[in-house]
Amino acid sequence: MNTLLISQLTAHLLADFNFQPQQWCDVKDCKIISKAHLQHGLVVFVCSWIFSFTLAFGWMALLIFLFHVVIDITKTYLSRKEIWEKHLFFIDQFLHLASIVFVVWLFCEWNGANYSMPVPTQQAFILFALVACAKPANIFIKKYMEMKGVISEKKEENTLMNAGRIIGSLERILSFCLIAFNQFAAVGFIIAAKSILRFRDKDTAKTEYVLIGSLLSFGIAILLGITYQCIIF
Repeated sequence: MNTLLISQLTAHLLADFNFQPQQWCDVKDCKIISKAHLQHGLVVFVCSWIFSFTLAFGWMALLIFLFHVVIDITKTYLSRKEIWEKHLFFIDQFLHLASIVFVVWLFCEWNGANYSMPVPTQQAFILFALVACAKPANIFIKKYMEMKGVISEKKEENTLMNAGRIIGSLERILSFCLIAFNQFAAVGFIIAAKSILRFRDKDTAKTEYVLIGSLLSFGIAILLGITYQCIIF
């Protein structure tokens, strides 16, 4: 069950963040029920089925598709009504996670005796961690800082440029790989090197903004790395 769950979480991250164009997000924000909801749901269905590595998961992938579309429509409705607006991203992701856990548990209850994942748990988690360290982590950090009032959407456009996103993704991926290979000291070197680059910055607000983002960024990588260590041992 654990390996299948990890694979389904990877599928969710790819479908919800990497394979969802910004145009779909804009349409979904404007209309409570739209074609974009169904298009995105189909991407979720395909990714979920592929990452199950079995044809038998088709009905479960369809169930994930239904849960996902209903949750997204509900999110759009609440957003239009300006209900829990700053927290909607995290509520939305929690509900997606809960639905995936439920579907995976249901599948294992029905087919556990006749099903085994062809991918080892370690490799499945490495793929999950590498995907999570890229675009999903960037969006998570952005939404968290917006929720706490550290940045506004307008400021984010001016400060969190593409270069910053790429640097954040690379530092998380590199930090995760180093922790996975027990090279904790090297992670400290990366953090120190990044701090030196910001040492001469006289803009206190910008420095604090970067510091918060960096702590969140490295925190995600360290958490994933420690989780991997727990899996292999």
